Amino acid sequence: MNRNLQVLIEVATAGGFAVSALLTSLRTLSGWAPLTSTPLSFERTLTGRMSLGGGADELSLLGLVAQPTTAILWALLAAVLGAVVLHLAARLRVRRAPPQPPAIALGLVMAALWPWVIGPAPLPGLALAAAACTALTLGLAWQCDAAQAQAEPIPGVETPPAPGASALAFVAGWVVMAATSALGLVLFDLGMGLERAILLGLLVAALAAAWVQLRLPRLVMFSAAAIWAMIGIAAATAGTSITIATACVLGISAVAVVVVRTTT
Repeated sequence: MNRNLQVLIEVATAGGFAVSALLTSLRTLSGWAPLTSTPLSFERTLTGRMSLGGGADELSLLGLVAQPTTAILWALLAAVLGAVVLHLAARLRVRRAPPQPPAIALGLVMAALWPWVIGPAPLPGLALAAAACTALTLGLAWQCDAAQAQAEPIPGVETPPAPGASALAFVAGWVVMAATSALGLVLFDLGMGLERAILLGLLVAALAAAWVQLRLPRLVMFSAAAIWAMIGIAAATAGTSITIATACVLGISAVAVVVVRTTT
């Protein structure tokens, strides 16, 4: 592939994802009202009153990760946007970097689109989110395998991941956590109890994070994003549901054990 076209695709897909993630987070403000007149509050999420239109009976299906309501989750979003910049910088710094697998670009495009689809079409939006997680994970795996195959093996020295792979893994971890957070609210919208729906979403998040970390043992930044998100969810729900907060702690412990196992 032509280098200029490759750069254009990578910048466009990563930049589009970053813009979408930022705009999605701002939709926590009802009717795009100024922050000073409509303060963020977690209670609006639990009672189903956090929505773009501002209606009291509307439910935002995006969840706490995509629509932060605490300083921890806002800081995570800022770190994700910074990771996008670091990923692009690492890719542009290496002039002869091999092209990324098409799955990565496709995954970023779907990750940018699903927050805008899940509101009017919950199940297609959720399917799009799942496809984005799958594409990003497979793309990272293929990229790491290709980098390892091309590198000259040195006894006793591990092959470093592809340029920008660690930063992209952090982004992928955030996408997985955002998708599983949305899964819980979609289940709630379909009639499941809110606490049970969020717990099921957290279970899927922990299992997905553990599986991906086992598949990508050198990209611990994926699990770092997942653990950070679960800490934020635990902090946001501690005063509302001790069960959800406890489930987050258990999920963090499980992912941390997998990280230790894959890095030692």
